[in-house]
Amino acid sequence: MVDVVLIAPPIQEFYLTKKRTIPYGLACIATQLERAGFSATIIDALAVDKSKVIEYPQSFDHLVPHYGRTDISMFSLFHHYRHFGYSFEHIGNLVRREKPFLVGISALFTPYWEQAIDTAKAVRKFWPNAFIVLGGHHVTQFPKSCLENKEIDFLIQGEGEAPMVQLAQLIKNQPVHTMPKADELKKISGIGFRHDTGITLNPPAWAETPHGLDQNALNKINWHFYQRNKKSAITVVASRGCPFLCSYCAVSGSSNHAGFRMRPVEDVVDEIKLQAKCKQVGFIDFEDENLTLKKAWILELLAGIQEIFKGQDIELRAMNGLFPPSLDMEILTAMKAAGFKTLNLSVGSFSATQLKRFKRPDVRDAHDRVLLMAKALDMNCVSYLLGAAPGQTAAITLNDLLVLAAKRTIVGLSIYYPAPGSADYALCEKQRLLPENFTLMRSTVFPVTDTTSRPEAVTLLRLARILNFLKFCVDQNGVLPDALSAGEILDIENRCHGKMDRYKASILLIRMFLTDAIPRGMDHEGRIYHHPHSIDLCQKFIQGFCPLPAGV
Repeated sequence: MVDVVLIAPPIQEFYLTKKRTIPYGLACIATQLERAGFSATIIDALAVDKSKVIEYPQSFDHLVPHYGRTDISMFSLFHHYRHFGYSFEHIGNLVRREKPFLVGISALFTPYWEQAIDTAKAVRKFWPNAFIVLGGHHVTQFPKSCLENKEIDFLIQGEGEAPMVQLAQLIKNQPVHTMPKADELKKISGIGFRHDTGITLNPPAWAETPHGLDQNALNKINWHFYQRNKKSAITVVASRGCPFLCSYCAVSGSSNHAGFRMRPVEDVVDEIKLQAKCKQVGFIDFEDENLTLKKAWILELLAGIQEIFKGQDIELRAMNGLFPPSLDMEILTAMKAAGFKTLNLSVGSFSATQLKRFKRPDVRDAHDRVLLMAKALDMNCVSYLLGAAPGQTAAITLNDLLVLAAKRTIVGLSIYYPAPGSADYALCEKQRLLPENFTLMRSTVFPVTDTTSRPEAVTLLRLARILNFLKFCVDQNGVLPDALSAGEILDIENRCHGKMDRYKASILLIRMFLTDAIPRGMDHEGRIYHHPHSIDLCQKFIQGFCPLPAGV
């Protein structure tokens, strides 16, 4: 038996990047609960190597022409839609086994809201004796609609460490199964709850000093699941919030967050030391929005990490992206020495007009300087773009792709989705551009059609994948694959190739694309077919494509 069970729900999506689903936030909450004298455990429903193919939601019908057939190529998009993680029934049974008086469920991302509420329903069915509290970004943005679900007793807006402790203390001191009085609940920061005269929603709670993890909390994470190359992959959050005002971001300085807050370097280093003592760490992902903004701070942190893993092979990444103007040769040299092999660079766009629309600092020159420094240090780079945002044309995004074609970097293109809490979400709401339901609030479903149409958005995403494959070909072979003649293409399309090696199939398809600008896929039986696409964008891509020579 434990006092509090914290649950990371399963998700339903086309893909899962498991090294980014470590329940770090729940572990931070568990740390504070146990320091306050409560026992706590984490049910990480995603920590399982299995998924179940499920039907597309009805609102995904528009994706069938684009995702409906298998494509074995190395530049394919998506096909199967899956339920990743435990079944809801299994989660309910796990909770019943623990017999907690309080269950906390994270609802971090709006498109997975339904899985969070289905988790709550399963908990209520299998263990009705517990109070259920929801927290996370979705809850913070839509508290009233969350409380319309009767399975939810409370919600917490903002950061959950302090409110969860306050709520657990209040419930623990009540008679069993008795709802605390409204006057007492109202004293809890960030709390939301129903009562006889309506609902109460306290302002979101934000920690003045962000918390990290202790050993007890670290032991609650299934590190065996989160492995990479037989070594542990861990997450660290060294800071919270962001000082910038980017219109598309829900963690920007224009949102209702408490601002940019950095943990003391010693605190972060101590947390990493704890991890290194009990497991062989091979990968660390810093999930910060701005890891390198303060030079003295990041240099001290990198020195501490280098000291911990002296002589060991470890890789560090900042997968949320790095702000190029904050990087110089001294910082990059220290990053490489500590274990950074790849730099994830946040750009947004190479269009001055689009950057202004995004209210994003112009990082273009700084980005190019970082690429040169990275080359000198033999570090890889990934440059992140955003496409299909309100007011952003397909031509702007196509030009962004072509700009990166001639640079020493891989392209990371994200199709815009309205992030609740961002300035652009409010813009979409005002202009009636929001998709019809929460499930559609994700990049993989091309949710917003404004100045970039949906066929254009799908084509741009496909072209970004093709571009990266072409870069790979040049790196491997020194030249691009040869184009084919029209007669050769006709002959190839009129026969089934049988089962084919993925790389060979990709080379064949790319040679056809370079001839007629038609993106194709190949199924497992070797049948070739055309993907729906914007022929105008594909033709302009080929006309403007200028690859970086091999070895440059």
